[in-house]
Amino acid sequence: MRKVRGITEGIYQAAARSYWLSPRLVGRIGLRRARDELSLGYLLDLMEEVQADVAALDRTAPELPSIGVSGEIRVPAERRQEFLHDLQTALQDLFTRYGGSEGDAFKLAVACYPKGNDDE
Repeated sequence: MRKVRGITEGIYQAAARSYWLSPRLVGRIGLRRARDELSLGYLLDLMEEVQADVAALDRTAPELPSIGVSGEIRVPAERRQEFLHDLQTALQDLFTRYGGSEGDAFKLAVACYPKGNDDE
């Protein structure tokens, strides 16, 4: 630490290989669109909500029933709308079948976004 023009200056070194910064902290990517399930802004809000929810879990609990699934699906452009509709229908079916007021509450979040280039 040193004093520079009346302000105490500290030097810090990064300890992690990467960091996840909240969009609330660094701002949104591009123009914010309406809270539409098909918008990038909605996806960013959802990811931030998942991050906050998981961080708030009691990791000392003996059991934290959870599941994480990730995969790649290739859909021809002419079938994109059909795929998104099928995904939405399948999820809505789960919400309907298990959406009662009894039992343990689980939060389900699904993110579907274009995969980046493998060459980068």
